[in-house]
Amino acid sequence: MGKFQMRELNLNKQMLNELMKSLSQTFEGVKTAKKILKRNEKIDTTQAAPVTDEFWADLRSYAKTVGINVIRFTAMDENFIFEEEMIGYHVKDGVLDNAIVLGMEMKKDAINQAPEPTAGNESMRVYAELGNATNKLATYIQEHGFQAQAFHPFGGPILYPPMAEKAGMGEVGINGLLITREFGPRLRLSIVTINAAPLPHLESVSFGIRAFCRTCGLCVKKCPTQAILPYDQKVKSINGKYIRNIESEKCFPQFFKTHGCSICIKVCPFSQVGYEKVIAKIGPKMK
Repeated sequence: MGKFQMRELNLNKQMLNELMKSLSQTFEGVKTAKKILKRNEKIDTTQAAPVTDEFWADLRSYAKTVGINVIRFTAMDENFIFEEEMIGYHVKDGVLDNAIVLGMEMKKDAINQAPEPTAGNESMRVYAELGNATNKLATYIQEHGFQAQAFHPFGGPILYPPMAEKAGMGEVGINGLLITREFGPRLRLSIVTINAAPLPHLESVSFGIRAFCRTCGLCVKKCPTQAILPYDQKVKSINGKYIRNIESEKCFPQFFKTHGCSICIKVCPFSQVGYEKVIAKIGPKMK
């Protein structure tokens, strides 16, 4: 075996080890999220201190220490909750009233390798690390006397992108992903729900992202399974309450085959060029 082949073999083994580590952490994170849900039964919220601006400021500071890049707040919307979903949550009537939406960046240089294993590994790394951070934040909240539910980024009973849009984090693009000013679509999302109120007041923002998606369509053209429909074609989500452009039965096999695919993230101008430059190019009339 030549030096090049040996180096390639070692690289493949390293990437496989990284993938298996991320998968192991992800599944452990899902288990931990369920345990956190169970702990709420022992929390007497009448003993919790009043919710203050200082509490929310401390929470945001703590979120940064565990690796959260973006955090926003909003009330839960039952239209974005499944009756039941693939990893066994049963919470339709038990989701707490308010949501803390969390985002963690995927590195651009890795995503630019999509659909190669480097991109898939980055996607799985962030699933694992965001899952751990989500669980830590929920535990932090419970330790302060409030009930909290951790909804893991790898799968939960909540549609994360529209909830993130509702919270003012960005807008859902035609690729079904949340697109933000900071990272474009290069981030994973999770949610921690909480029974504390009132939530911090954050100004609403207009992004103009869907207006650009209407004329772009690059992700539609580049999707290898044609899972992304053109802007004017829609399908209903599983619960029938959310309209989107993604055909999941075409998307998921490619996603799992490549351990994260990420082609639609890679080609998106909001990732490649950046939000400010894209918006500046299309002009204020499209905002």
